[in-house]
Amino acid sequence: MAQPNKKPPCAVCKLVRTYFLVAVPILFMLYMKPEMSLLKGIALTDVFATVIGVMFVITILWKAYQEFWKPKRDAAKKNRP
Repeated sequence: MAQPNKKPPCAVCKLVRTYFLVAVPILFMLYMKPEMSLLKGIALTDVFATVIGVMFVITILWKAYQEFWKPKRDAAKKNRP
């Protein structure tokens, strides 16, 4: 059962935990140097660049939704009887 007086963890602590959650498996994979025949013939630089590009477009679309479309929709809902 949770303690009622316990404060929630700070933002920095959450960030450090997230980094560890991501970094430890990556470091383990780098240390083990697994041979993956599945990845032979695939240009990982191109895959990484494509992922970054897609995430960039998704971020721009999400921010455009939050900044332009959503406020107009919320304002229209308020003005309806």
